Amino acid sequence: MATTYSTSLKLALIGDGDQAGIWGQTTNTNLGTLLEQAITGVQSITMIDANYTLTNFNGVANEARNAVLVVTGTNNAIRDLIPPVQEKLYTIVNNTTGGFAIRVIGGSGTGVNVPNGATCLVYCDGTNFVNGLSGVAGNFSVSGTVTATTGAFTNVSGNGVALTAINASNVTSGTLVNARTTASSANGASTIVTRDSNGSFVGNVVTGNSFSTTNFTITESGGVLQFKYNGTTVLSIDSTGNLTSATNITAFGTP
Repeated sequence: MATTYSTSLKLALIGDGDQAGIWGQTTNTNLGTLLEQAITGVQSITMIDANYTLTNFNGVANEARNAVLVVTGTNNAIRDLIPPVQEKLYTIVNNTTGGFAIRVIGGSGTGVNVPNGATCLVYCDGTNFVNGLSGVAGNFSVSGTVTATTGAFTNVSGNGVALTAINASNVTSGTLVNARTTASSANGASTIVTRDSNGSFVGNVVTGNSFSTTNFTITESGGVLQFKYNGTTVLSIDSTGNLTSATNITAFGTP
């Protein structure tokens, strides 16, 4: 009976009576080389702004069998990393330059994008390549910075959690307890929005030395509130209520 090869890892399956005198060498290769590749192997892949198909050989070392694929090179668009469509788990590291994702996809079926600079778990279910980690069963703690390139944060909570670069129009649901301005320390930050027991949001007083728009700036100096346009003071109010304007003041006009 002839030697055949396993579907996913391409290990040699020695047939009855086959490989007399050399079967030990084949077994050692299966156990000491090929299985080690599948469990602990780290393979470097260099992309050259083109799709890349992983090598996939029977009974000898190849790229597709490795557990971890570290992808480098330069891409000017999203490029495909193409493993064989066989059941397997990969850790994909996108270390390419150019700022583009890598799409892990077989010769058929659907794939999954690995963002530039990210390390992701990706597995093949025998038909498609899919995200290998879409959630956790319990708490998930991060001591560094979490960056979302696409999608949404559905639950964010905790004391001292800082959220930056969030468009208010993207806050669609959920509970906003308190929102604070940035400060040098968490305790020094000013709470600008609070949520009461009825679920209503209340704005608090915001304290600062200067507030600016595109052209106007409002500042306080020596007890005088100054309104400046492009750096020139055009109006001021002192602590007793005296109003001083650089030009005419119109009453009962149309603003």
